[in-house]
Amino acid sequence: MRKLMVIFAVALFAGCSNPKDIVFGPEPLKQIAEQGDQFKKLSEEDRALLVGYLTITEMGKAFGADVKPATGRTVGEVLVDAKAWKEKMKAAEAEEKKKEAEVEALRNKVLAERKAIADKISTSVVVAIIDKTVLPKNFEVGLYSEMLSLKYAIENKSDKTIRQLKGRVTFKDAIGDEIGWLSVDIDEPVKSGQTLKTTTGRGWKINPFMNGEIEKIAGREFSSMKATFEPESIAFEDGEVLKAPDLP
Repeated sequence: MRKLMVIFAVALFAGCSNPKDIVFGPEPLKQIAEQGDQFKKLSEEDRALLVGYLTITEMGKAFGADVKPATGRTVGEVLVDAKAWKEKMKAAEAEEKKKEAEVEALRNKVLAERKAIADKISTSVVVAIIDKTVLPKNFEVGLYSEMLSLKYAIENKSDKTIRQLKGRVTFKDAIGDEIGWLSVDIDEPVKSGQTLKTTTGRGWKINPFMNGEIEKIAGREFSSMKATFEPESIAFEDGEVLKAPDLP
């Protein structure tokens, strides 16, 4: 009988020497710090995973998440959950990277399509921004705030009348940094072979309490900026329309 008790005591001691057999109390992270010598017997990878997992579960409990507690369970049991959690995180990260790659691929595809349409439109028309004006308030004509207006020179190089043209004008400073851009809608017909100088299209309200793109463009001298027109769509008098896809 005494021999059996000795064997049991030795087995119990041997079991306790395995850190994976340690049972977590009410404060697992504090327990790891206090029993550092025991937990150092785990591999560095397992220790880091265990601490990371327990930290996440403690945060989850603080926010009311339904988290399986570590208290009353062995280190080995918690590590099983921690490794499953790690694999789940890896899978989620891989899925996120896959989605990001798909979005980037779609964006590159659309950008290529937009460039192809812009290049095709550019064979039919050339648009130059030749001036910008700030129109003062004029209540008599319904101008209740200052307005930014652009003046364009439009050359129709095609053999058809252009009915409408849309695109964006990007303004850059002398260094080449972008100041801002404006969406432009030119709806005045331009006959084949004609070069038209016009301010057709809508203006842009200037908000004196803002410093957005419109206000930045309006506030600079035109000679200090470079304006570039990027065509996005064109409609001809005969009904033909070329239109670039929207950016995702």
